[in-house]
Order: sequence, then structure tokens, then C-alpha cells
Amino acid sequence: MNLAKYKKLIIVVLVLVSVVLTYLFTSNSSNQPNGQNVISKVLKIEPTFLSELKDDEVVNILLIGKDIGKERRAKGQTGYNTDILILLSINPKEKRAILTSFPRDIWQNGGRINSILATQGMDSLLDAISKISGQKVTKYISIDFDGIRWLVDAFGGVPVEVQTSFTDSSFPNNYDTGTMTVTFNQGPEILTGERALTFARSRKGNNGEGSDLMRAKRQHLILKGMIKSVENDKSIFFPFDIKEFYKEVILHTETNVSLDDAIYLFSFYKNINDYNIKSLVLDDRYIYHPENAAPYGGAWVFVAKDYTFAALHLDLENFLKQGVDLDKPQK
Repeated sequence: MNLAKYKKLIIVVLVLVSVVLTYLFTSNSSNQPNGQNVISKVLKIEPTFLSELKDDEVVNILLIGKDIGKERRAKGQTGYNTDILILLSINPKEKRAILTSFPRDIWQNGGRINSILATQGMDSLLDAISKISGQKVTKYISIDFDGIRWLVDAFGGVPVEVQTSFTDSSFPNNYDTGTMTVTFNQGPEILTGERALTFARSRKGNNGEGSDLMRAKRQHLILKGMIKSVENDKSIFFPFDIKEFYKEVILHTETNVSLDDAIYLFSFYKNINDYNIKSLVLDDRYIYHPENAAPYGGAWVFVAKDYTFAALHLDLENFLKQGVDLDKPQK
């Protein structure tokens, strides 16, 4: 994936953080007049620098997707897991940023990380991600099934380029206790909220798509596609009004990212073209599935290859602070 695509990816993830963050990184291409109008409105906001993030060398925000929605609640289900965990890390001084996706079955803080929020609370989840990444993580944005459907449909759908055709014959049917078959064909598709949710969640597809790693990569495709929907005239936000947009989005998310935090992050916008932006999904460079599951209560889990995630800590630190290439193994 080239630098331009990475920039689009980071742009779209910020939609889920807050409205102001969304437009912090919105493209201002001269051949997109509507986009220029959006930017003109956003630029009227002056940064106040009241954010507690302003003293952090690296700003970290955890993006959380919860696997619960109205169908599951209607069936009496109140428990949930966090199927999407993406850490956004930004070094504003060095102008570097990275998105890091964590497979849900990583074992940390006495459980799989996708169950920590429901069983131990937000503080424990933020602590777990801090230990795995080696970054100080205190801010989060959380969205559930209903919120994801709403966001995608509110934008009038999200365009993606499906990389590989696949069929998942064991996809959970949220309307009963059974399963259903879903298929995606290689090529372009405008995803509805329901299709986007399915595309992001499927983890048992054929043709090499049946893993958490591939699911995380598809989530990135959705986030990347959202940027194209920001100026869609079928969007309920068109023409854009930041105050109304903010009020709408905040109703569908849970976050401790304040407006002051968002305004501070917005101040990075003027230098966005200078940023070196990367995307990382934890894979077999960092984690493995242990044969002996006894220490983990018999659960199928991933653990750190080096026991402490020191290699990941080093890679993230070296990239964010020194610009070391993530694709080159560290010694």
C-alpha cells in the first residue's frame, strides 16, 4: 500500500474518533470543490490547546468496535466482545503516525483482549493495550454494531475494492442462533451498513480470508473507503455542518476524547502532507498460537513470541520517534 493510501486510511479512522478528528485529515484536493468548502468551514475553528494530550510526545487513541446491537439485545443478550481494536498513534513533532490492529484472541491481563472490556472494564482494556503496544493509552472511542451500521448508511454507503472473492458459510446470523452464508466478489462494491459490518466481522471465509489478520485488513479497507463518502451528496451530512455533524455522531459513540482534545488534534492538519503514516496488523512477527492451552484456561489464544511484546514495543518506538522502517526486522 503506498503512502497516499496510508494517509487516506488514517483520515478515515479519525471519523470514528470524533467529527473534528475526521476533518482534521480530510483531503483538500483542488479538483474537489466540495472538499474545499468543507475545509473552509473547519478552518474557522481556532485551536485552544486546552487538551491534556498536548504534553504527550506521542498521542494514542484506541478505537473499539463492540459486537452487540439491537438484534442481540432483543434476544436478551447483554454481554459483548470488542471485535475491533485499533490503536492510532501520532507523533506530531516528528510528523509520524501509525494504525496498529490487535487480533481479538491475544492473551493479556488474564483473558483474551476482546473480553476484557466487558469483564474487567475500560481501565483494564486500556492497560492491556498499553502493555502490548508499549504506548501510554488513555483515550478511546467505542462504537457498536448499530453505530457502525448508522455511520455507513448515514454516509450513503462506503465504497471498497474487495481484494479477494470469498464465501463464509458460518457467519453468525444475528436474528437467530444459527449461521448464514455470505459472499463477497473481487472488485468494487458500495457497502451498506449491514454489508460493511459483515465484511468487517467475517473470520471464517474461504480463499485465504478466514483469519483475524485478513479481517483486520478488510476493516482497513472500509475505513479507507469512508473518506470517499464524506462528500457523497446522498449523505445525511451533505452539505456539511460541523456542529450538527458532531451532535449526531456523538450520540452513536462512547468516548473520553473531549472537544478540546479534538481541537488540539485538528491543529496538526496544516502539516498533514508532511506526515509519514503507516499501518500495522499484528501477525506472526509478534504473536503465535501456543500448543499448550492449559495456562490460558484451555482457550485458543495468541501470545507474544518474546513473552513481553518487546519486539513490538521497539518497532513502534523506533518508527514513531526515529522513522525506522517497520518492514525491516529490528535487532
